[in-house]
Amino acid sequence: MSSTSIPQVPSPAAPASYGGASHEPLRPDTPMGGTPVPRRRKRSLLVVGVLCVVTGGLAFSWMLSSAGDRVEVVAVARDVPVGQALVAEDLTVAALPADPALHPIPAGEKKSLIGRRAGIDLKQGSLLTSAQLATGSLLREGEDLVALTVERGHAPIEALAPGDDVKVVSAPAPDADADASKELPADIKARVVKVGRANASGSVVVQVAAASTDSSLLAAQSAGGHVSVVLVSKGRG
Repeated sequence: MSSTSIPQVPSPAAPASYGGASHEPLRPDTPMGGTPVPRRRKRSLLVVGVLCVVTGGLAFSWMLSSAGDRVEVVAVARDVPVGQALVAEDLTVAALPADPALHPIPAGEKKSLIGRRAGIDLKQGSLLTSAQLATGSLLREGEDLVALTVERGHAPIEALAPGDDVKVVSAPAPDADADASKELPADIKARVVKVGRANASGSVVVQVAAASTDSSLLAAQSAGGHVSVVLVSKGRG
């Protein structure tokens, strides 16, 4: 009995690739989860993170130390005109960072400032320095303080300042007779203590230190509104 042979079925040919060349099946070079971060990059990110933490800590420490380096100084609690003696209500204490460019009076000297006179107009909220205080009494022995009402155009107001030497000239009243005009003194020497601000009519109050023998006459002449101020020299306290 003869054996029956089974015909062999050829295997299907692999599809030809473009260009006639066969290629291996494509395999992904990287995992499906995404591109892995190289180790060197991971280390760089770690170093940057550590530096940020350290820098932030140093900055915070510096802020704390700066806030701790605050000093208490004397400040002006309310406006004080030049020549006025300081009282407790005029002064307050302020805390600010230490700055070598500033020279305010330490808060510990606040009580010793009571009774000192302002050498300039002191403004509320400003720091008080020794240069803003009068070095001595505004009035010398034998002097009185007189307030002169000076009409517009009768004094070089813009040029006047505390400490200036002036002459106060009295003009006769418009209705004064000739004999009364002859009795007026030519001028009276004085020293500027404070120059006020012009009012609505343009008149300005100028406070001057004058000899006690002339102060009453100056006050009377000022009340009549017939005085003029002549600047003699600047800043001779």
